[in-house]
Amino acid sequence: MRSVRLVVLFFASLSGLSASAATPPPVNPHATPEVRAVLAAIYDISGKGIVTGQHNYPNDGSRWTDLAYDITGKYPGLFGEDFGFSGGDDKDSTLSRPATVQEIKRQWANGSLITMTWHEVRPTDDEPVTFHDSVQGHLTDYEWHELLTPGTPLYIRWCQQVDVIAGFLRQLREAHVPVLFRPFHEVNGNWFWWGFRPGKDGSQALYRQLYHRFVDLHHLDNLIWVWNVNAPGGAAGPIADYYPGAEYADLLTIDIYGEFKQDYYDSMLALARDDKTGMDKPIALGEVGSVPSLEVVTKQPRWAYFMVWSGFMDTARAELENTLYHAPMAINRDDARLAGALQAIRKAGSERTGSDVPVEPVSPGATEEAKELLTRLASAPAKVVLSGQQIDPGAVVATDQAKQPAIFSADLDVASPDAVIAAARKAHDRKAVISLTWRPARPTDNGPAKSQLTDFEWGELLTPGSDLNKRWEDQVFQLALVLRPLEADGIAVLWNPYPESTGKDFWWAGRKRIHGSAALYRMLFERLVLKEKLHNLVWVWEEGPPSFGPGSNGSPGDFFPGLLYADALELRVKDLNGRFPVSRFVSQLALGKPIGVDLTGGVPGAEALAGWSWFVLPPGTDAAAVQKLLAEPRVASIP
Repeated sequence: MRSVRLVVLFFASLSGLSASAATPPPVNPHATPEVRAVLAAIYDISGKGIVTGQHNYPNDGSRWTDLAYDITGKYPGLFGEDFGFSGGDDKDSTLSRPATVQEIKRQWANGSLITMTWHEVRPTDDEPVTFHDSVQGHLTDYEWHELLTPGTPLYIRWCQQVDVIAGFLRQLREAHVPVLFRPFHEVNGNWFWWGFRPGKDGSQALYRQLYHRFVDLHHLDNLIWVWNVNAPGGAAGPIADYYPGAEYADLLTIDIYGEFKQDYYDSMLALARDDKTGMDKPIALGEVGSVPSLEVVTKQPRWAYFMVWSGFMDTARAELENTLYHAPMAINRDDARLAGALQAIRKAGSERTGSDVPVEPVSPGATEEAKELLTRLASAPAKVVLSGQQIDPGAVVATDQAKQPAIFSADLDVASPDAVIAAARKAHDRKAVISLTWRPARPTDNGPAKSQLTDFEWGELLTPGSDLNKRWEDQVFQLALVLRPLEADGIAVLWNPYPESTGKDFWWAGRKRIHGSAALYRMLFERLVLKEKLHNLVWVWEEGPPSFGPGSNGSPGDFFPGLLYADALELRVKDLNGRFPVSRFVSQLALGKPIGVDLTGGVPGAEALAGWSWFVLPPGTDAAAVQKLLAEPRVASIP
């Protein structure tokens, strides 16, 4: 059971937030201290000033925020970003998501409030897509009903989509970054697949469904929930028909790309009244095509912030933009009314973060041994790199060696596992970390792992209830029988199933995107963790050797199951060269998670191991070279 956090003392310590005691709580009862403090700051600002804001396309970094500075000499107080939907080098590319998370961390550290939007792909489609064909697509009434019905294929597809985004938001949660999260924006408009369905079973139901998945399942307690509509009229319906209820929205925002009509402002204020608390929720301008004039913000003083969309901050309107940015009511990033509060929030968050804070595994209910192992891996790069060697059960490193690798690594053959499990237990008794790789037989006929499935067979494999899916379930059941005794013995396992999924050699590999190799990895995770109740596994996703050019298999992101399904990432490569840091190929996806390297060639120099949490050498490696490496001070081994 999750406990409600006590944050009264935290609030009391924050300068400039004297009104926080009267601030209504966030809609998420488990919201982080950072969320509560930022929300208190917004309540305090409301009616006294307006925070300046600027949106940025995913693939543009901070380009448009920097342009706002170039025009006005001031950085906006709000940094806006998007999760994207398209592919390649497009401005809205999904490949930018890891870089986007890093940029958001940087902007938060620099003193900006953070807001995020997501142009979600229609759940009948797979990323990447084009804007017109998918984001602006349509669902039939039957598809809409299926989407809102738990357990249906369309509902499951939607869950897989949102879980990918949840993984990135979790990275921000772990970095103590609060996010003004604006899902299903412009919900009253008829131009997005999620919009223009009024009533309790329409668009507002989808918003509530996302809220419950993010809050109740994924515990994304770093989100400030922002409900958003477009200025009503024409292709946009009455705003009240789409409101999910006061218990689901911390802020109410509206997008305006024309006149800032007083009626829009009055309608938002009326809807923002919370009868339960007796207070008005804050309102803001979620998107604008131009900064509002001084006259507008004077007549409509309750707008807490505005965000100019990318491309609309323009030197042609420099006079209007400078007038507002330098007005007394404008709150820019360096304004004491915002900067003081955010500095205190960041300081308090950093004091609760450190290398000694346990890292939370992706498996719900993970064992203490699994938590300890993951924490050890996460802290390793700052201290030492854990050594490892893949070992055949009959060729364990002799005990008369001066040192032994800290990691016992072996392939797990479910058909004859006894020798591997026995050797793993002995290695654990020597205080070694246990790492197991699973390269299962082809589920169609127990054929070799290095083989392929047809497209039809792949579809059947992923279809619950099909004959091939049942064969796979039997395969996984036998696997669970082998792994379960290790959990009973208190042994955590660095678990690497379906390795090299970015390659072309194995039957599980080389299938792109959300319903490809990544889907099989997620399916195994859910089966072992949720069905078989195995909680001693630290989940590793392995990327094969990087490849380039026309014959390459594509971006590793096309095969990655998502940050919610991997505790750590590993790169399989022949060797390391200190002059060419191959760690960047996997660290771009890892976003701060531990990374290891599975070496198939020679013994690296110690200097090439910087930044890695662990390495694994192949069997049969020259013993003298291994001992020389293990003697290095920054290489952890077993005496």
